[in-house]
Amino acid sequence: MYELIVGDEATEDLEDLLVEKPVAGYRLATLLEEMSGSQDLLEKLSWDHYGGKPHAPEKGAILSVAKWLGPYRNGKNIWRLRDFELSRLGHEYRLIYAYIPAKDLYYVLAIVERAFNYDSTHPISQRVFAAYDRLEADGW
Repeated sequence: MYELIVGDEATEDLEDLLVEKPVAGYRLATLLEEMSGSQDLLEKLSWDHYGGKPHAPEKGAILSVAKWLGPYRNGKNIWRLRDFELSRLGHEYRLIYAYIPAKDLYYVLAIVERAFNYDSTHPISQRVFAAYDRLEADGW
């Protein structure tokens, strides 16, 4: 069975968002809860390019999934998720997560604004990479 864990740093991101932009924060909290309770939805978190785009979603899709290519090419199994409902509400955020296939585990590393450019030198990127490295060091 698949499992979803929201890391401490991502939890802090969500808590900050709940204060700064409650509509976006509550929607993301709801999405995380919905994903945790759906094996079908969790399975799709490892389907690269699943879901399409908000203006042209695949039938039945509520989110878009893609690998974060730079780190992925360097051996880090890091992905990003975009919630279509959140986009329809006018809020653009991404969940950044690690996928650990040996354990069927998804570990949310960060919640970022869409404007985040995924540059490997950006402080958020560095934070995500450090969290990923800690997961690996802990044997995940």
